[in-house]
Amino acid sequence: MIPFFKTHASIGKSILRIDNVHELTKDFDEVYFIEDSMTGFPEAFRKFGDRLRFGLRFSMYNDDPNEESESKMIAFANGDAGAKELYNLYTQQSNIKISKPWDSTKNLQYVVPFYDSFLHKNLTTFSNCVVDLPSDVPFILEDNNLPFDCLIEDKILSYCNNHGNKCLPAKSIYYETKEDVLAFQTYKLICNRRIGRTYDLSNPGLDHFGSDEFCFESWKTYSDTTLNSVT
Repeated sequence: MIPFFKTHASIGKSILRIDNVHELTKDFDEVYFIEDSMTGFPEAFRKFGDRLRFGLRFSMYNDDPNEESESKMIAFANGDAGAKELYNLYTQQSNIKISKPWDSTKNLQYVVPFYDSFLHKNLTTFSNCVVDLPSDVPFILEDNNLPFDCLIEDKILSYCNNHGNKCLPAKSIYYETKEDVLAFQTYKLICNRRIGRTYDLSNPGLDHFGSDEFCFESWKTYSDTTLNSVT
């Protein structure tokens, strides 16, 4: 199971700092980030160097830009050329609605996220997201004890079985321990305040966050249990 870290560089999405991730992953050969912006890339590169595997989570749309079809995709940079393409992809978002990024890049590895992908959006909303996905783009599989996780997993497994794409078991990590979930939800509430609506910890109104599983502790428990069962 691959740990995918998100940090404060994705504003409102994580309470981890890049320094926190550095402390947690001293023994890792590779460290994977999935961020919603490129602002944390320079610091992450200084901290991790060749160990860094940096991914950008961005929006994709149908070929018809008038359709309500936004879903999420992830792109990882391969080398210096990939980093340049990732920056270009990031800046393009403000100018165009991206539909087939793999047609114009050569040094990016694309991955379909577990949450907010075209399959997830079509399953849980009235979206009609249509993605002409290459068969070499894998899907992330997660299990964070949310009630719809099994439904999303079924959709992914069915799609992969029919189209030949692979699956990557992974864990999205936004905080260190399960005890940090209240601090995380409080931070999310502060960053997601809306005029005319009142939320608190008893009714946070946060999609995907009714779980304390988005933490490094859960990933490590799974990793240690799997290792012990093998040995």
